Amino acid sequence: MVADEHVNYGDYMYNLDRLAVYADNSAGKQRLDESSMCGFVSRLNDALFKARIHVQCRKPLTGRYVYVEASGVTDRLTRLFSAVLCEVMVYE
Repeated sequence: MVADEHVNYGDYMYNLDRLAVYADNSAGKQRLDESSMCGFVSRLNDALFKARIHVQCRKPLTGRYVYVEASGVTDRLTRLFSAVLCEVMVYE
């Protein structure tokens, strides 16, 4: 039996918990921490399921690289999720 046999697209979509956005001058996600976090959106107010997602930085950040981190819901049978970003715009 294939692991994805009983999982439909809706399960992949609703297993997504949050998108966090980071800005940093260094390449490589391993250096990211709370100080480089711009902000996040979560499933709590259905912001993840809108056609256009807007993340406003909590404080002004400068950086050469922008990272978008997707996190899955922790209390589900499967933690598989799907996140597709068609376009990312960064502006001041």
